[in-house]
Amino acid sequence: MATAPVIRLGAAVSAAVAVPAVALGAAVKGWPGAYAALLGIGVVVAFFSISKIAVGFVGRRAPHLLLPAALGTYLVKIALLGVLLVSLSGVEAIHLLTLAWTVFAGVFGWIGAEMWVATHTRVPFFDPAAFASRHPAPADPGASARGAAGPGAGR
Repeated sequence: MATAPVIRLGAAVSAAVAVPAVALGAAVKGWPGAYAALLGIGVVVAFFSISKIAVGFVGRRAPHLLLPAALGTYLVKIALLGVLLVSLSGVEAIHLLTLAWTVFAGVFGWIGAEMWVATHTRVPFFDPAAFASRHPAPADPGASARGAAGPGAGR
């Protein structure tokens, strides 16, 4: 899947999610709610963008390492999220429940953007060169019916 369209659309959807999230966070919990919503959207954009860029980089240079790259970025993201949440525990300036709900909404928005890009771009989900080398082009189906003499034989 193309990296740039996913990041652009994901960022746009995240901005669309951020506007009501920040407004709602500010209305319900004041500045801690607004800060939490901004941080939540920032986490979503950073985490999805970094993993897309990293996996795309590996995919272009060493496609056989895509699975380790994807799992490695996932492991790093989860560890960083855990560190972030532990470090924010007890911080009065960030409302953690607002942060959690904003991340939740942002993740679903970003996944929706990825699905839209995947279904609206013409990018093969297989390696055409590898497929062609394993499966030669089918023979002309009419060649066996015409026989060795060719199309004008038998007249």
